[in-house]
Amino acid sequence: MPIVSTSIEIAASPAIVRSVFLDFKRYKEWHQGFFFSTLDASKQPTDLQPGDKIKVDMGGTGFRPVIVENSPSAFQWHGSLYGIFDGTHQFYFQPSEKTSGGTTLVQKEDFSGLLSFLVGPGWSFAKKTEGNFARLNKDLKAESEKVAK
Repeated sequence: MPIVSTSIEIAASPAIVRSVFLDFKRYKEWHQGFFFSTLDASKQPTDLQPGDKIKVDMGGTGFRPVIVENSPSAFQWHGSLYGIFDGTHQFYFQPSEKTSGGTTLVQKEDFSGLLSFLVGPGWSFAKKTEGNFARLNKDLKAESEKVAK
């Protein structure tokens, strides 16, 4: 099962990073690429529970994954594209061991399904996916550090 994983150090607390991450409505103000929204307009992202669905747009590819975890330390969903490409996407908000009072953000996805080999070593889709994750991490870092000031 291929895995793509990225991480970044952020000079803001895990609570701040998580709050910026879960403010889905503001994404277009600080990031271009990935957009998330709740399907139930009465639910805030902080209220999402396992089993709830969200809408995800990753550069024009849209799907509706199921929330697996929404806790102070993690946000995870499981999604599928036509049953041939599945993934569990994870965001971890960990207290940093390098940046006092900061966060180590880990973003990763475990891929499975018929076409999961496309994100395996040596395939261009793996590099593209890692680059997309890194861009979101970088933008989340910039916005979180701005909010923390």
